[in-house]
Amino acid sequence: MKSILKKIFIDNWLRKILALIIGIITWFFINNSLTVTKTVGDIPVKVINLADDKTIPGMLPGGALSESHSVTITGNQNFINQINANDLEILIDLKNRTHNFTTLITKHNLISKKPTINLERSIKKVISSELTIKLSRLVKEKIPVLITKPIGEAPKGYQFLDVWPFQLNITLMGAEEIIKNLKAKGLQLTFDLSDISQNELDIINAANKRGKKDIVSFFIPTVWKKINIPSLSPYPMEIEDPNSKALRLDFIKNDLIPIDASIPVSLFFPPSTIDKFNPDTITLENTEFLKKINNYNMITTPLLAQGVSEDFISVIKERMHIVILVDPKEDVNKLVWNTQVIIPIELEAKFVNKKLAEETDAEAKEMEPHMREAYQKNIFRSYINLCRLYISPGKKLNLEITLVGDKVQVIPNNL
Repeated sequence: MKSILKKIFIDNWLRKILALIIGIITWFFINNSLTVTKTVGDIPVKVINLADDKTIPGMLPGGALSESHSVTITGNQNFINQINANDLEILIDLKNRTHNFTTLITKHNLISKKPTINLERSIKKVISSELTIKLSRLVKEKIPVLITKPIGEAPKGYQFLDVWPFQLNITLMGAEEIIKNLKAKGLQLTFDLSDISQNELDIINAANKRGKKDIVSFFIPTVWKKINIPSLSPYPMEIEDPNSKALRLDFIKNDLIPIDASIPVSLFFPPSTIDKFNPDTITLENTEFLKKINNYNMITTPLLAQGVSEDFISVIKERMHIVILVDPKEDVNKLVWNTQVIIPIELEAKFVNKKLAEETDAEAKEMEPHMREAYQKNIFRSYINLCRLYISPGKKLNLEITLVGDKVQVIPNNL
């Protein structure tokens, strides 16, 4: 055994060491002289020295383009095999460029993002398809943002009233064609009611009671006042409109408000039906529910309203009116009805003046005077649309109205 090891490691050891050194040198030179060709796709493209009044559609902050490019590179096998798209960047110098142009990517356009890769030594040749750079005029515009009706369900115990303001503006800067398209179409921002907890509204409502406020206003957090515009930025863009500080979702408690007033009921005859239904002969039939008082048909049963505030009811209760449409469908004598408010524009002004007079200094600072008035008008109109009548807690006012001969019978079917 010793003689074998002696022959391998001891005998002629100088020659053996020399042979090993020559072999290593030969392997190193051969390995580094081998060249290969490889296609690298999806290499990010970045531009520099872009004129101040120019931009590129889809260009991201920092000069990165939204589209990548592919190149075929030839060079040292060791280096080429290590390179991938994440290691490279295509750099285009746009100095003195004011119009669209097409170029081929050369070795000088490639930048290594990996310190261990020396492109100058490792790459011998670069082949690429043409890369077209489209320059556009850089413009700045205010774009309308419509705040749409939110999705989702309101927290338990609350009813969604409305969003305010309906529209904001966002100032955007970008390629002329993109900005024009955004301005023509506008932008939309939609909130989700399920992102608001019952506890959050309960806290606001508790504070409201101390201030005798009836609307629960959830002011939108700053982090929500952002909108995605992929053509301009990979990140949500903040709406900087000064009016955005007033952006809120308004709720009303699902409380029932006593109306505490009799409600008149009348018949309406469309002009096209007068030949068939004579307004002089068709009358309302009086019952315990619908009584004639001073020759006027009235519902005296105490009713309740939901989806509104006490202030609203106090303003409109003497002007509430139920109208029955005398226009039965063929072979069906059932009639439809609706609750109306007489001369609502006058009541709206009264409601707005009342609410503005009750504002605190802190509330007045939330919005400009014209915005405060517009906001209260919107609240009034929302109440008009949301108001629902109840005959008792848990039972909506549901009238069955039929035309029998020349009598219109009104029966509350939930008594």
